[in-house]
Amino acid sequence: MEGLSETLRQEVEPFGVRVLLVEPGAFRTSAFSYFRNEPVNEVVDAYVPMVEAVKAAFVDADGKQPGDPVRGVQAVISAMNAPVAPHRIVLGNSGYDVVVAMHENALAELRANEKLSRGADF
Repeated sequence: MEGLSETLRQEVEPFGVRVLLVEPGAFRTSAFSYFRNEPVNEVVDAYVPMVEAVKAAFVDADGKQPGDPVRGVQAVISAMNAPVAPHRIVLGNSGYDVVVAMHENALAELRANEKLSRGADF
């Protein structure tokens, strides 16, 4: 979604259209409750244990999600109404921490390979 959102942003920005990538964490809605009675119909046998584990995690988390849907919507509206709207927001503490760690690791890897990257030019 990041790449698509970035490309869309560049395409529509000249027309005054803004694009905001919203990455929500787990919000306390009824969305997870639908997994309880949903059968696992995975056609690739190797994926069945993973799909079952994800389903079980969703069912177990139902009603315990830390995200407040009202606060989440308010955050999106605030972001879009900001004088300089962000390109991306992550909603929820755990999601925010994961994304920060992911970007810090990516930046460390990029810097560790700077010589290789810069060595590709004439």
